[in-house]
Amino acid sequence: MRRMKKDSDFIKILSNTAWMVFDKVFLLALSLFVSVKIANYYGALGYGSYQYAVSIVAVFEIVTTFVDARVVKKKYLDHDSEVVVLTGTVARILLALLSVLGGCVFILLYQGGAQFNMVFMLLLLNMALGNVKFGMANRFEYLMKSKKVVIATDLAALTASVLQLIAVQYSWPLTALAMIALTSTAISLFIIWIQYRTDFGGLRFTLLDRQLLKQLLKESFPLGIAGSCGVLYTRSDSIMLGAMMTSAEVGIYSISVSLITIVQIAIAPIRESVFPMLLNLYDTDRKQYEERYIQISSVMTWIYIAGVAFSFVVLPYAFRFLNAEYAQAYPVYRIHVLGTFFMYNAALRAGHFTIINRGSILTWSQAISVLANVVMNFFLIQSWGMYGAAAATVITQAISLMFINLFFQKDGREVFLWQVKALNPVYIFRFLKSAR
Repeated sequence: MRRMKKDSDFIKILSNTAWMVFDKVFLLALSLFVSVKIANYYGALGYGSYQYAVSIVAVFEIVTTFVDARVVKKKYLDHDSEVVVLTGTVARILLALLSVLGGCVFILLYQGGAQFNMVFMLLLLNMALGNVKFGMANRFEYLMKSKKVVIATDLAALTASVLQLIAVQYSWPLTALAMIALTSTAISLFIIWIQYRTDFGGLRFTLLDRQLLKQLLKESFPLGIAGSCGVLYTRSDSIMLGAMMTSAEVGIYSISVSLITIVQIAIAPIRESVFPMLLNLYDTDRKQYEERYIQISSVMTWIYIAGVAFSFVVLPYAFRFLNAEYAQAYPVYRIHVLGTFFMYNAALRAGHFTIINRGSILTWSQAISVLANVVMNFFLIQSWGMYGAAAATVITQAISLMFINLFFQKDGREVFLWQVKALNPVYIFRFLKSAR
């Protein structure tokens, strides 16, 4: 009976991961094709201006991460599911409104011009609307039903891509791209709501739990700080490039960032799919939990190595479709991609510290890293421009995701050791053997 349950759990994880990977592959393939058209049409300056607005909105969106998806998933174990969904959603909406307020203050102070201001405000509203579906999507992911979220996201993305191609064909302004993004999010929200109502009968709006709301905010705080720092050091390079150089450099640099998302394609699907399993395993069998952690980390590390090798073969041909002004993006990518190794190797790290209630490790490690990243960006961008920004990101990722663990006593050093062990491909074969 236990063997049957183990097989069933593995099949669920595999199926959920497959759907999430399909979602990423579909969206990235679609995005890559459309992004080439958009980048070529609007040019490095126009495309860079749009990406600069996207980066700044991402910084304001940091506030919403103070209700962490993993913390919410933990609450399904001892709370009514509907209460968790509604409370998590309300919390996210409140934080999103706070982000919008901050964005409005920024736009009053920043002299970016009428078009930039309009793009920025539309993207800000898009961010807020996206958080309305948080609770419903979170529950689907927890129940290993990511297929539901994938369907909604992909249909919305397909609609957006068609509209973006029309925008290029008919020479629509940059503001149209932001409006299309907002429309896409509205479509995705509508589809998820329909599916949620079909499966669970809709949300019961009288079940808001104020005590749970406080718990979510309290437990998410250290993770929110860590996540905030993560966003800052991944976005500060683009923001500082725009401030210290021009939007054209941001446009070229953003092509490399887009390529990096292709390499990172497997991280989130695997991480989100195995988290519920690791959460339950930690409570029942600590020794097996450690073994699984190392095995999955090893699988992810070697997926990265294979993916990077493949990208070096394919990308030189892909760049033939971009205008010559974007040629520098490929050398920047070759620096950028080195940091992705640490993202794969440490993919389970944040989830582990969440499970053992040591989110403070993430808080301190990320806070130190973002400070180091800003300082390095300031000096390296002046010396090497875009290459310096990429180098600063890679160094920061190495520090924050691996080596800083050594400074956090037993819990941190234990994770460092697990990440080192994951470099051994033998653990892949152990994982495959145990999954049979």
